[in-house]
Amino acid sequence: MAVAVYVPLLAALLLGLGAAPLSRLVPPATAARALAASSVLVAAATSFVLGVLAFTLLGKLPPVAALGSWSVASLSAADPVPQLVGGAACAAVLVLGARGLRAAVSRYRALAAVRALCLSLGGEPGQLVVVDDDADDVYVLPGARGRIIASRSLLVALPADERGALLAHEAAHLRHHHHRYRAATEFAAALNPLLRPAVAAVRFATERWADEDAAQATGDRTVVATAIARAGLRRRDTRAITAGWRALVLEAADSAVVARVRALLAPPVRRRPAALLLLGALLVVTVSSAVEAQRDAEDLFEQSRPAVATAPATTAQR
Repeated sequence: MAVAVYVPLLAALLLGLGAAPLSRLVPPATAARALAASSVLVAAATSFVLGVLAFTLLGKLPPVAALGSWSVASLSAADPVPQLVGGAACAAVLVLGARGLRAAVSRYRALAAVRALCLSLGGEPGQLVVVDDDADDVYVLPGARGRIIASRSLLVALPADERGALLAHEAAHLRHHHHRYRAATEFAAALNPLLRPAVAAVRFATERWADEDAAQATGDRTVVATAIARAGLRRRDTRAITAGWRALVLEAADSAVVARVRALLAPPVRRRPAALLLLGALLVVTVSSAVEAQRDAEDLFEQSRPAVATAPATTAQR
């Protein structure tokens, strides 16, 4: 346990550092799926090992030891985890647990507000709703009853082919439920701040995923790149500061425009199995280390239980 319990924490650091490069090295749909799933798995593993570290300290409390029927003295003598580390793990479990709960509640409330807004707009799920808005914006209200919202001024300013490309991009966000990948990664990062870079990487990957879908739908990567650049410039100049549900759904509307345009003007990203194999190996090591930490902890507490003396059997006297 002295080593295995810390491996998931190292894995979270490595995943955070490698998230941005991975989002550009592999096709965006693959990157979004892989990074979101990996972030959730690594966050779960790190939360688990933090719990294990915390319990090595909590287990030395007399009431807890009495419930578990182990010796505090034996546990203290055999425990390889310093008390300072155990105390830090206890604090981390409390703080990160609160962060995760707050993130989940905040996301639920935002999506509930979006759902209510979609119902008030009427129409069918996935439908385009044109609004008279000076922000020159286009965005998606996510969810099962989601809508595409576009300002009339932006639609009028774009040529027909670019307008179609932009709407195809937003439709891809709805069709592939990109908000779920973002929500999963944000929740994982709330539980483990080392994964925070993965949030931006998944955001970028989902935007690139929608870009590639729009390019496939229109058959012209240059048109999509031009539409994104033009819309990004107009939005940067006129977009108002937003809050609440709108800040949530617009959080990546104009993210990394330059990088996305360059990617569209280049050939599509080729599959790189080596990158995914490295990520897979990291996840296998993470899960194996968490399982090993659990086994070591079980052995530690089992060995700390006092031996039960057994009386020798006696033969009955005739």
